[in-house]
Amino acid sequence: MRQLRDSGAIRPVPLKKVTTTTNDQQILDRHCDWFDRNGATPVSLRHRRANLQRLAEALPCPLLDATPEILDAWQSSLRNGTSRLGTPYKMSTIATYTSNARAFYAWALETGLIAVDPTARLPRIKVPPAVAHPVPDRDLRLAIELAEEPLRTWLVLAAFMGLRAMEIAQLTRDSIDEVEGRLVLSGIGKGRKPFRITVPLHVEPSIRQYMHMRGPLWRTASGGAMKPSTVSRLVTKFFARHGMPYSLHWLRHSFGTAFYAATRDVLLTQDVMRHASPNTTRIYVRTTGAAATKAMDRLSKSLRPRTGRRTSRGHADGETGAAA
Repeated sequence: MRQLRDSGAIRPVPLKKVTTTTNDQQILDRHCDWFDRNGATPVSLRHRRANLQRLAEALPCPLLDATPEILDAWQSSLRNGTSRLGTPYKMSTIATYTSNARAFYAWALETGLIAVDPTARLPRIKVPPAVAHPVPDRDLRLAIELAEEPLRTWLVLAAFMGLRAMEIAQLTRDSIDEVEGRLVLSGIGKGRKPFRITVPLHVEPSIRQYMHMRGPLWRTASGGAMKPSTVSRLVTKFFARHGMPYSLHWLRHSFGTAFYAATRDVLLTQDVMRHASPNTTRIYVRTTGAAATKAMDRLSKSLRPRTGRRTSRGHADGETGAAA
């Protein structure tokens, strides 16, 4: 229980309730239906619902009855909260929860369900700038050598084509075309944007071994299509089993970093990674201090001493300045 100061008085505000009301569930259904019709991906929709469900369970009142003070207490409590794994919430997680709450109440205001947005003055959480974290080359080579199918192909698709877990999981035999002797993968990426990527020559053998399949390329033990969350979880468990602190998404960082290093073209890197903004691409690209030093060395070549250059007093090097 957290105490809030309200008009000089201290009143307790409980931050946890056991269940959500039927009305809360109906409101969440309406909001998620609206979010879905606005083009949300299945992953984004699932995350939005889960985050708002957590919010509803944490509030001491129905969602639409929340006041600015209650939501302020909720946000504050997250700083001392822990995830389901018992680890403290990262600032990025708190920022995501806050962003979802803001979006929900903005929708509720526009829909006429509430008269005032209770998140209007809720602090926006500042998250430290993200940086690229590619898997070291040595570990990447070892992982590919140790992995069995289909994990090996998943690692290859992420590290050498930049595919996300959702893009890997959705691949079917119909996703593979052969055009003028080259394999091409197609599918739906983040933000429901279609993609079509030519498979690198040395990646083709990994894909060709599955071209005899019908339907999904990867299936669960029960025969169902593999879910993106399952792909991510299995890869993370594989890395952990071999003492490596990585995930599938780290391999996408590896791809972005390596592709930029090979091309030095951030716009081309943005295109191949299917980002809407180069600012997003910049997160995935790790530049090195050595590269910056070499570039500055090249730029400063014009400062090299020249024979017989003039000094600031107008005398050439080697002159004493004495009268002839």
